[in-house]
Amino acid sequence: MSNLSSASYGPAPLADVLFSVASLGCPKNLVDSETLVGRLVALGAELATDAAEVDLFLLNTCGFLRSARAEAEEYVAQALEQKAAGMIGRLIVAGCAVVSDGKELAEKYPDVDAWISPYDEPKIGEIVVALFQEDDYKMEETDDALDDQRPAEAAAAKFYHTPARSLTLDDSQRLLLTEPHVAYLKIADGCDRFCSYCAIPNIRGRFVSKPFETVLDEAARLADSGVRELVLIAQETTFWGSDLYGKPDLKRLLAALKEKNQFDWIRVLYSYPLFWDSELTALFKMEAPGQTSILPYVDLPLQHCNSDLLKKMNRKVDKAQIEDLIAQLRAEIPDLVLRTSLIVGFPGETDAMYQELADFVEKHRFERAGVFEFSPEPGAPAATMDDQVPDEIKRRRYDRLYAKQERISRQYARSFIGKTVDVMLDTRAVSEGGAVMRNVCIGRTVADAPDVDPVVYVTGRDLDLGVPTPCEIVDAQGLDLIAVPVDPDKLFVSKEERRSAAMRAESEALGEQEVKRQKNGKNKGKKGGKNR
Repeated sequence: MSNLSSASYGPAPLADVLFSVASLGCPKNLVDSETLVGRLVALGAELATDAAEVDLFLLNTCGFLRSARAEAEEYVAQALEQKAAGMIGRLIVAGCAVVSDGKELAEKYPDVDAWISPYDEPKIGEIVVALFQEDDYKMEETDDALDDQRPAEAAAAKFYHTPARSLTLDDSQRLLLTEPHVAYLKIADGCDRFCSYCAIPNIRGRFVSKPFETVLDEAARLADSGVRELVLIAQETTFWGSDLYGKPDLKRLLAALKEKNQFDWIRVLYSYPLFWDSELTALFKMEAPGQTSILPYVDLPLQHCNSDLLKKMNRKVDKAQIEDLIAQLRAEIPDLVLRTSLIVGFPGETDAMYQELADFVEKHRFERAGVFEFSPEPGAPAATMDDQVPDEIKRRRYDRLYAKQERISRQYARSFIGKTVDVMLDTRAVSEGGAVMRNVCIGRTVADAPDVDPVVYVTGRDLDLGVPTPCEIVDAQGLDLIAVPVDPDKLFVSKEERRSAAMRAESEALGEQEVKRQKNGKNKGKKGGKNR
């Protein structure tokens, strides 16, 4: 189908449509939401940031885990209540849950107006125009016209799920939903890894890379819009280029982005413990101010360390390879921040295997780590494997490993106290009463990816958002840090502190005067006695 433009229907076919959006799940899903929003805005629709009633509510769902699908259902149910109350006109549900559970959800929630899989999201304009102009709307006649795959049990809803081998990568019409100085750039989608616990290849299709020049062009547009921190994402970033250029070639892409020098920070998420070499790791280092830094932050989901379990997971690496890679990264990347994710309770995990994982975590002391209980996902081979671990054992192992990692992360946080580090200031803090705090900002260090890692609270005056600001870390509260600007002109002192400081200064001044008076009196006495 040809790309929809306003000219297809006359000027701004959605000009009277006020809509809002909720994006669930990971940053990859957020980019999809931004593209959906951008396409609707291009057709004249208005995105509402704070409105009691909207003509359209767009919910972009995650289907990765059972917990994510449960969250999606909660949002759908709540939105339908608002729709029944007249607060929402039309409701569209999009995203991964439409693939993983869409038919069941459509039967359960027949009052949803449309269900759209990731493969049909490029058609969002046509679909919304159809919803709001049903009487006179005519779909362009093409070979790939929209298929209305409406379930018989959900007669009121339209269900769009066109099977495809891979997704279409076109984020050219995005409207950013992040802070203006931070943006994600999806360099690939889909996955060819087929880990036995994961249904992503079934949901999002085979791995497909965004071409080299397309990535550079999109990065340039983001830089021109004011983005200072670029975050590269994919289902597997280190596999980028394999389908287009015959081999994984992330280092070429990173080197080109670094040479363009358009950002302060570039952060890479979702790498894989394969395809790392010294050329790639050499790019991950801090540069002098004014030069783009590929941050020394490596997001490396490992899932486990036991070789037998890794084989059952179809991870294609063993423990020795993982430990060699960690040693390489630690040796070659100065001030490395290593983030990972770990699964406990995978089928066949024994107490000894769990203890091996716990010892592994203690040994390598990951700066950042997420711990998860194994979730048997429909369509994933591990869901039907023998030797499923009972839920109570999974929960106990999770609690123990989480507590261990929490202690390591707290110690890491306290290691910052007294140091001076750059903090990317993201937003102003908000008081419990809802007031914006002009002199308190929330930011992140190099060690903190947006939304998933701890934050830094910076107290100061005339603080500029979206700028790496040198700060002294003065304390840690849990995993979060407390800081003040290094620049003395940006230090903030409260009225109470100023009053106390003035009183101390006055007291000290009076004390010095009294000491001088007494000293002068003694000296005069000595002088007079000597003259007598």
